Amino acid sequence: MDFARKFLVIAILTAVGILPVFSVLVEVEQGTLRGETVTFVEEKHVNISAKIDVFKGVPFAEKPIRFRPPEPKQKWEGILDALAFTLPCSQYLDPSYYPDPSQQSDDCLYLNVYAPSETTNKLPVMVFIHGGAYIVGTSMSNDASGIPMAAIGNVVVVTVNYRLGAHGFLDTGDEASSGNYGLLDQAEALRWVRRNIGAFGGNSSMVTLFGESAGAGSVDFHVLSKYSRDLFDQAILESGTSTAPWSFADKFEQSKVTEAFKLGRLVNCNSPNTHELVECLRQVDSRTLEETVAVNEIRMGPTIDGVFLEESPVIMTERGDFKHCPMMIGINKDEGTLNILFLFPESYTSSIPPFISKTKFNEMVHNTLETYNNNVTSILEDSVKQEYVDWSKWDTEGHDYFETIVSVSSDQLFGCPATLAARAHASMTSEPLYFYYMTHAPTVSIYSIDGYGPTWMGAGHGEELQFVFGYPFIPEKSGFSSVPEEEKELSVKFIRYWTNFARTGDPSRVTTSSAPGTGEWAWPVFTIPELQYKELSLNMSTGRGLKADQCAYWNNFKPSLQTYLGK
Repeated sequence: MDFARKFLVIAILTAVGILPVFSVLVEVEQGTLRGETVTFVEEKHVNISAKIDVFKGVPFAEKPIRFRPPEPKQKWEGILDALAFTLPCSQYLDPSYYPDPSQQSDDCLYLNVYAPSETTNKLPVMVFIHGGAYIVGTSMSNDASGIPMAAIGNVVVVTVNYRLGAHGFLDTGDEASSGNYGLLDQAEALRWVRRNIGAFGGNSSMVTLFGESAGAGSVDFHVLSKYSRDLFDQAILESGTSTAPWSFADKFEQSKVTEAFKLGRLVNCNSPNTHELVECLRQVDSRTLEETVAVNEIRMGPTIDGVFLEESPVIMTERGDFKHCPMMIGINKDEGTLNILFLFPESYTSSIPPFISKTKFNEMVHNTLETYNNNVTSILEDSVKQEYVDWSKWDTEGHDYFETIVSVSSDQLFGCPATLAARAHASMTSEPLYFYYMTHAPTVSIYSIDGYGPTWMGAGHGEELQFVFGYPFIPEKSGFSSVPEEEKELSVKFIRYWTNFARTGDPSRVTTSSAPGTGEWAWPVFTIPELQYKELSLNMSTGRGLKADQCAYWNNFKPSLQTYLGK
């Protein structure tokens, strides 16, 4: 099909005269889409005025049938308006935070496209997968607006919805419901991008897949999966991998069928037959289903289904069975403060972190190990403490273990799985791997609401998103408009790094013909034994051997100890 971009000017009569509003039509394989053209202006930090074509709520698949893979979107007649975000996928939204939790839908397989207008050259494409522990989240909001990134970086940005929770990941261990539907949704979106992004000015052979948290875990699963690894060309993992214990653990894989039947019992689907169980679960109200999953802490996430994923991601990673492509992998310094916020919600509006006593610290070490391991022994707990505790303070009454438990959580859940992935790619491929460590604690946290929120979370989990997506330059993110000028400049640098990588496979290089960056733009390749990384801060320095001691514990010693203990 000959894809062509068409522009339509619509004059809207207003009280003050004729205001020209630009509408844009794009023809894709399924039919014609109507979007709108907006103008992005930023004069102080990048001196740019750029027109961006925005298409919101573009269907990439049919309305999904619960517990079945997605079906490609069929052709439609006439012009389909892509002018507004569609609803998030079905999920549990705490009514204390979301007054109207009904704002969600099973019919949610849509994406958004942000493309520089009237481009003459095919531009790099960046496809974003949102996080949310595989159970919550959406790309249908201005939290993932691609306008600043598209304008400043001159790339096409695509943001994707996918099924979550039980809708996305229920696995009965057989063909009744094989799970990983959320990942299959993402793959269907990537397939749509390969076939259609040229109509928006994108280069279908230059697609960078990037995500944060569970979105990054998803990206890493696509790097592993033979089902989808050929649907993109490069990858960026922000604070998440397939081997992180919250992404995949033997304990979860072994209990997935038990969890499916537990969910059934809780919603009065009591058949011992998997097919009957699934048919009954199809009749349960979507919100009831996801609320039951969330309230009862029923684990729903990626599994070995034999279709999308054939083996443990740990095994595949260790033997190098993954897509060999340029990659960026990174973490934030204070990832673990998010866990503290969950455990101490009363500290949400506090200017100081909660106090962690020795008793609470011991309890938290036990709980974090127990969550991801079948059996936890005192020896295993003691080994964690041996690695992290300052023993000169152990006998001190009233010592605060806040920083200690933050380090434990940060390393166990994010830092060391990221290091494991980085070392595997660096040692088994010839493609470049770039590692980052964000240490800048932002002035305004992404967890703030209307200016109120925690001010003690540091460079916490997800905080890089405000810089990557350019929150200071998104009018709807008004809480970030007054951040210090140095943070606005920092956001521009993040956008440049990310889009440079999408364009050249090197975050320091503006074009493939330019030399690697120097000074604050220098970003060394992560290699072994050099282990160099980029520190993302106001100073933009480089370092080496990040968390080498701690990750030797989590990635090598702890697994060996568990094997020795028979656990």
